[in-house]
Amino acid sequence: MKKVIMLGAHGGRNKGKATTSLLLSESVAIDAGNLLAPLGREARRLNHIFLSHCHMDHIFDLPFLIEAFFVERTKPINIYGLSHTLDMLKAHIFNGKIWPNFNDIFLLNSEEHAINFCVIEPNKSYVVDNLRLTPYETVHTVPSVGYLIEKGARKLIFTADTCKCENTWKIINATPEIKTLITEVSFPSGMEQLAYKSGHLTPKLLNEELSNLKRNDVKVYVCHFKPDFVDLLYAEMQHFERTKLVKFLDDETEIEI
Repeated sequence: MKKVIMLGAHGGRNKGKATTSLLLSESVAIDAGNLLAPLGREARRLNHIFLSHCHMDHIFDLPFLIEAFFVERTKPINIYGLSHTLDMLKAHIFNGKIWPNFNDIFLLNSEEHAINFCVIEPNKSYVVDNLRLTPYETVHTVPSVGYLIEKGARKLIFTADTCKCENTWKIINATPEIKTLITEVSFPSGMEQLAYKSGHLTPKLLNEELSNLKRNDVKVYVCHFKPDFVDLLYAEMQHFERTKLVKFLDDETEIEI
């Protein structure tokens, strides 16, 4: 893991704007907002999808990913998430009404089901494809997690959707090996009340959050811009002392770790 790819960097879908997905390796991704369009047939190699939470912009491609390569797969896709996240998928997506329940459907070339639902717990580590992922609780409108991601000495934090979150800074400040943070900004600062209510950050709130970072060797990247506000958010980030140094992510941006 010398680099990761932000396949989808936005908090909504629009022409030329895709929703959240972070590719860690050819077989591992966090969130499924945009997997098929950028990866094409390479998406068939995905075996492990870790979810931050159940909102549509983070699960959008899951039903289509499973359907697209169902005929040729010999191993299930493992979908990892909090119990609440997986319960929502079972009740509202893979329920035999909105979409087939692939958890009960066997692959054509295997005696295994097409998908496995794997419950994760905050602060417990999970190792797949030489990667270690440790979820931690974040602040959103539904149960949600960010991830500490490790491969050897390389470590990064991906917060996914969150409002102000003390856990993020505790982890980074206590772990000098973390050199990269990917976090979010969704709404302009004039919409602070909406940001709090919906569990997101504004440039002003992120600037305040960055005061908790007690190190100067961490590269900070932001994503999850709501498409209608992209230009305004870019401009606002230049008005605050700490957010001036933040790097903006777009769809399919590669990030060196």
